Amino acid sequence: MKEPELGESNPLGNLYRKRVAENRDLTVLVADWNLERGSGKTTLALRMAAAMDRTEEGVTPDKATLSPEELTESYTREPPGSSLILDEGEAAISNRRSMSGVNEALRKIVGMGRVEEKYLILTSPGVHQVDRDIRNMCDIWVFVREVGEAQMFRVKFNPIGGHELTYDWGTLRWPGDLPGGLEETYRELTAEKKRRLRGNGEDGAGYVAAEEAQKSVKQARKETERQTRDEMLREIYSNAEGMTQQKLADAVGLSRSRVADILTEG
Repeated sequence: MKEPELGESNPLGNLYRKRVAENRDLTVLVADWNLERGSGKTTLALRMAAAMDRTEEGVTPDKATLSPEELTESYTREPPGSSLILDEGEAAISNRRSMSGVNEALRKIVGMGRVEEKYLILTSPGVHQVDRDIRNMCDIWVFVREVGEAQMFRVKFNPIGGHELTYDWGTLRWPGDLPGGLEETYRELTAEKKRRLRGNGEDGAGYVAAEEAQKSVKQARKETERQTRDEMLREIYSNAEGMTQQKLADAVGLSRSRVADILTEG
């Protein structure tokens, strides 16, 4: 996606050049208008990354990952001017895991690491599947309508209303194919997706064992229940007249210090 797609007529291109001049980061969240998969989000992300990357090596497989942990590592490892991609990362940075260590690390990158000269592109089936704090700190949301066509929105934040503000920045188009260097990165991302679906072995090594799948489901359910409990505790403490941390702790069978931690996390 080279010029004129990011030319002077494209507001995203102008914002990118402004950030380059200011030695600042830029973060783009690519999602699907209809919450669908297979609509070309990864291809678009790779094209955008290639258009923005200013390093000699370009967008290598080391700069594209499905792991937020690997993204945080590459953010500090790769040189200034690098484009970095987190593909299909919503499972790890979802709104259901808003208080996780992974989300906190990514918040620091998106919200505080503004002078590293890195260009981050995150993909997810839907914008609102991503942790609210992270999506609100993205500069641009791009909604893919169909393969090769997407709608851009500039994102800002209303500190009084406590919600994002979006401005339509027009249509973005890109070719469906990928040049050789990007094709290699795309193949590695695709292979990693298959490995994650089928377990940690080589592609085609078999699906995740039923016991492991059941364990993962139980862990996810337990985490969801814990988050729901914590949200209820914060709501009760904020709205119940005369409620103290000790009373709340006694009511739910937790220590006062643990209740204090939960209320602070909120």
